[in-house]
Amino acid sequence: MKRVIGKINPEDRHVTIWGAGFAGLILGYYLKDQGYRITIYERSNKVGGKIQTKRTSGGFIERGPNALYLNADSLDLLKELKLEPLPATKKLKRLLMYNGRPRRPIQLGLISKVSMNAHKKPPLITDGLTVAEFFKPLLGQENLHRYLSPVLAGIYAAPSESLHFKTIFDQVGNKAQFESYWDFIKMMFKLQKTEPKLELSGSVSFEGGMQTLVNRLAEVLKSEIKLNYKEPFRIKGNTIICTDAASASELVKELRPEMSSELARIRYQELTSVTVFLKREIKSLQRSFGVLIPFETGFNSIGVINNKAIFPSNNENIISYTLISRKKLSDEDIYQDLKSLSNEFVPDDVEHMETSHWDKALPLYDLQRFLSVKKMHQIAYKEDNLAIFGNYVAGISLREMITAARTFSSNPQNYTENP
Repeated sequence: MKRVIGKINPEDRHVTIWGAGFAGLILGYYLKDQGYRITIYERSNKVGGKIQTKRTSGGFIERGPNALYLNADSLDLLKELKLEPLPATKKLKRLLMYNGRPRRPIQLGLISKVSMNAHKKPPLITDGLTVAEFFKPLLGQENLHRYLSPVLAGIYAAPSESLHFKTIFDQVGNKAQFESYWDFIKMMFKLQKTEPKLELSGSVSFEGGMQTLVNRLAEVLKSEIKLNYKEPFRIKGNTIICTDAASASELVKELRPEMSSELARIRYQELTSVTVFLKREIKSLQRSFGVLIPFETGFNSIGVINNKAIFPSNNENIISYTLISRKKLSDEDIYQDLKSLSNEFVPDDVEHMETSHWDKALPLYDLQRFLSVKKMHQIAYKEDNLAIFGNYVAGISLREMITAARTFSSNPQNYTENP
């Protein structure tokens, strides 16, 4: 169920939002557009949450997401905000680490494996099914590790063994069984064709980085945002919580203990993001988005983003890469990964390096999150003026959050059925 948890009363035209991260800003924007009076309370002294662009003497550093992958709703949003998108460079290579080298992921062995096993019947789609369990008969264990897990980790920062199938592939709806993998593949292609054709597609950023999007939303909502707000949480009239799950759990601990308990069960993955400015290009990553790295290959990172190649105008005079890891990285860890990518690398090649670390970076889209969100929908269905929203609720990506916020704001009482 990809929607905001809970409802608000549309007859009460004032809405209080707790949290001025991207979730709070985008929901506040759409509710204001629907004619609601908005107040957004933020404990810290800044908006945007993890979306922060830092300007250095060397160039831009994205502490959080480095791009927005467009859908129809996000493209409409940029038009409404009069934001000029900066498209990612077209036709860049997509690379996977294989046998210690970045390579193109589609290889004859994988195609042959899929063709040979496409007639097989996939497992029954149950609430407990993982992505790995669904695809293992089709791909085999080695290809799961080599291809599927690193691709999904580039989005969810978790291996396919942890990811919940019905959440990641929510397009299957309530379908319990496919007759063959070929039927599943055909359905996915058919759904893709139903997506509206956009005048601009793919990943975009902005002149000045992703902070530009946050700043424009904050500008629209500037009179409604209260920073450094220290008063205790309360539910008075329409209230929407737009914090991470752990913070939301603490907010409602006394007032809604059952809801608090489910929020506390949602787990998060820690992440480290290291942006490195180098004196020379990594040849193995030339003309590529970067490289995705399978787990347990000796690398400390799960991926490397080629910032210079993706958004050259935001990195005009620098060579910039961002390393993503599921653990804290030392300088030695970083140098080790850079050396593995380029035998010529020496520490003196580093002109500037900046590290960001979050203990709770991304929610784990596992079975526990699925069960907790499902239970929270059941609890919130009985509420009339309380809702919860964040990247653990209705999709992990910015574009999914935009769609969820837009849909909710137009009909904030619409539960099509009792969850």
